[in-house]
Amino acid sequence: MKRFKRPLKACVVLWLCAFFLPFLMPALTPPAAMAAPAVQAPPAAQTAPALRVVYGFDREFPPFSYEEAGGEPTGFEVDLVRAALKESNVVLDFRPLQWELIPIELSEGKINLTTGMIRTEQRSRLYLFSDKPTFPLQIRLFTKVYNRFPNATLLRGQMVGVEQGSYQHRLLEGFGGINIKTYNGRIDGLRALFNDEIVAFCGPMQNAYYYINKLNYGAVTTIGTPLGITEMRVAVNRDRGDILKAVNDGLARVIKNGEYNRLYRKWFVRDLTDEEIGVMMQAAHNASVPAYVPYGGDADGQGAAVLTATGKVYTACTVENADLSLSLSAMRNAVARAIGDGEFELRGAVLVDPKGTVLAPGPDDLQTLHEFGKGILLLSESAPKQYTQSMVMDLLPNPVVKDTPTIIAE
Repeated sequence: MKRFKRPLKACVVLWLCAFFLPFLMPALTPPAAMAAPAVQAPPAAQTAPALRVVYGFDREFPPFSYEEAGGEPTGFEVDLVRAALKESNVVLDFRPLQWELIPIELSEGKINLTTGMIRTEQRSRLYLFSDKPTFPLQIRLFTKVYNRFPNATLLRGQMVGVEQGSYQHRLLEGFGGINIKTYNGRIDGLRALFNDEIVAFCGPMQNAYYYINKLNYGAVTTIGTPLGITEMRVAVNRDRGDILKAVNDGLARVIKNGEYNRLYRKWFVRDLTDEEIGVMMQAAHNASVPAYVPYGGDADGQGAAVLTATGKVYTACTVENADLSLSLSAMRNAVARAIGDGEFELRGAVLVDPKGTVLAPGPDDLQTLHEFGKGILLLSESAPKQYTQSMVMDLLPNPVVKDTPTIIAE
């Protein structure tokens, strides 16, 4: 029996510990441990539902918005809206419409936003508009190259075509003195110009050139100063401030990161050919020879060449003056020569020194070029005979621009 005494004592000890341990634990546990709350697992992250946006676009306003043969929406503004809302939690639905239906459906909420709309006082009461414009639209007068008028005032008394009821129709009526012939669409008006039924046609510049090129009418150019310059914006249904915020944030982002410039170049800028570059370089080099530089020396003499949309090249050189403010730069001289000859559309420009090395134009030259097109291509030389083409808007990120006022008349 003695061999069982030690195990029996052990069992008694274990039983006593098990009985008294619950009563001893509060006294043995540190206060901080007793007060610590239980840790709960964080709730699962909730994903916000996607914002569905119906984009009603003008199906017949190339190159800004239109339908491809298969019905796919395309154009500068279509690409811009896609880019602006790309990083937002947005599902974008496209609804192609005739322009006359867009304001109605936007008011009724059948579509949430549209593009290509000009802000007026009346529209500002009906819709919300983006902070930044999508495009500065020029309304221009077009005529045959061989029949060019140096100024729009010389068209008074002449027959000029325009799309019935359009913004440009109102501008033409306000200009006064012109015999206006209206057409149901821009194509009809441009066809009448091509067939010499009218002496000029009035329309949005990029849209008119799109049809001129597509229909192969050719030999058509603009007349003088634009009849009007206005800004197109994104318009949003009055009750959808959430969509407007997404649009404004997106437009600010694509402008800052350079995506806007890339889309602008894709849709509105045609690269210079090797032949055009060669002609411009030679012309600019030749122009540098007679530079008048008595104060800076021969090395400061510069030559410039600008290429117009009709294929002409205009050149000029530096002309210094004892009064520095009266000195004339080669680039600004070349631009002035082109404008003086009635060539208002510039495609390319280059500035060189007497050795023919490409130079970077200064801010004043860039501002002068920007006035006639932010998509004008400037040449730079990355290596001997290796040229890079950059838009003025890439080189002058903060140009001086005049604000376009809100249009009072609808």
